[in-house]
Amino acid sequence: MRRFNNFLAAAAVSAGLVFLSGCATEPRSDDPMAEKTYLDDAAMEAFDLNLRNLSLSIQRGDEPTENALRIKLSEGARTYQRALLSALNDDSSTPRRAMAGILLGFTGDAKVIPALLLALGDRKEDESVRINVVLGLAALDDKLRDFKDHKALMQALRVPMQDSQSSVAMRRACVNTYAVAYDAAQMDTLLPIRDRFIGDPDLRVQLAAINALGDIGDPAAVPDLVAIGLRSPEPEVRAACAIALGRIPDPARCIPALVDASTDEHAATRREAMDAISRHHGSNPDLVYNTLVSGLSDFDAQVRESAALSLSRLRDARAIEPLLQATGDRTALVREAAVISLGELIGSEREKEAYPLIELLSDSSPSVQSATLSCLANITRSDFGNDQPRWRDYFWKKYPELNPALLYDGKPRPRSSSGINSSGTRTTPRTTQQGRTTQQGRTNQPARTTQQGGRTTNQGRTNQPARR
Repeated sequence: MRRFNNFLAAAAVSAGLVFLSGCATEPRSDDPMAEKTYLDDAAMEAFDLNLRNLSLSIQRGDEPTENALRIKLSEGARTYQRALLSALNDDSSTPRRAMAGILLGFTGDAKVIPALLLALGDRKEDESVRINVVLGLAALDDKLRDFKDHKALMQALRVPMQDSQSSVAMRRACVNTYAVAYDAAQMDTLLPIRDRFIGDPDLRVQLAAINALGDIGDPAAVPDLVAIGLRSPEPEVRAACAIALGRIPDPARCIPALVDASTDEHAATRREAMDAISRHHGSNPDLVYNTLVSGLSDFDAQVRESAALSLSRLRDARAIEPLLQATGDRTALVREAAVISLGELIGSEREKEAYPLIELLSDSSPSVQSATLSCLANITRSDFGNDQPRWRDYFWKKYPELNPALLYDGKPRPRSSSGINSSGTRTTPRTTQQGRTTQQGRTNQPARTTQQGGRTTNQGRTNQPARR
């Protein structure tokens, strides 16, 4: 279902999931559970609104709302299944056919596939209807892989995907639905998607094809993603290829390519490379760790953020120290990311290492403060809010060695100089090559005394008598 989510959000705009306007929230019916035989205008408006809201929830990453809307749409589509099959052939209304095309996919019933394929293959049909039919097929998800005439299904998707007369929206929809239906066990080929990646004239279709290759996860796609994608002059293509390489289980070839991508001139590519390479950490933990730690010093804040968040995926205690240093980053989003990752890496058995985080409870960024409080609470199983003195007392009682007041308890304190000279200014002692200490970088020379006008002068300078 993830592959379907990736493009349904964009489909609301590009494919035109806009049929009617209205404010209903569920199909009107005296008996909601009774099977409906006609798709009336009220039901059209309700379904349209729910599809719009589903698209928005996917864009926002609002999973609870998304799941609730999927359930509502599925229940409504099953109730109206007979009506939707009839509406798909309603020559009097293009919007009704388009609505039926996508909603039949939400029924979850493989029996609707033949009707959808028939509509897709009708070259005389309005393209808006055929696009929504493709989206409806994608919503059926694994039913496509189990479909008895799987090869005919894949061929039906290839035709509009490779048709130069098809719109960008149609080609994108077919690419993504082909990825949903792809089944290596049935000897499906990557060639149609590879062709869109390499040869499609529209960047949006190329990006859809790259994402599809990553979703499919077939190692056969790696050579093209590395040799062609990561060397593309388009930064969006390079970034998309980095994402795809993070999803394909071929670390021997993906890790070296992602190490190179982590130094790309485009910040978005470096950012995605950080996340992607962390997904292969089990195969070469040292190389992955070193790459991510290097990312913490990148000049782009979003790359540093990605590196900080990705380090938590390694579950490597070595990352604690560089992440603690990252909590001093000049950018709040990097400090917040470092704190979040430290909360994943520092368990209760290592809670002593969380002590420095107390300072961030007074950070200038409210989001950093909130992340720090959550982190400390999860590690210590205590909650003192933003009260820094109470947090310090907690750590000092459990770990007295952290208390600066007890640092020299019963031990002599080291002697130190204030560095303040007799004139009241601070000086920095340094040792010259002759082994003598100088002030402010000057080498002390033996004082030379001369007598002139009854006064002594130093350093070879002659004081003149004051003029009156």
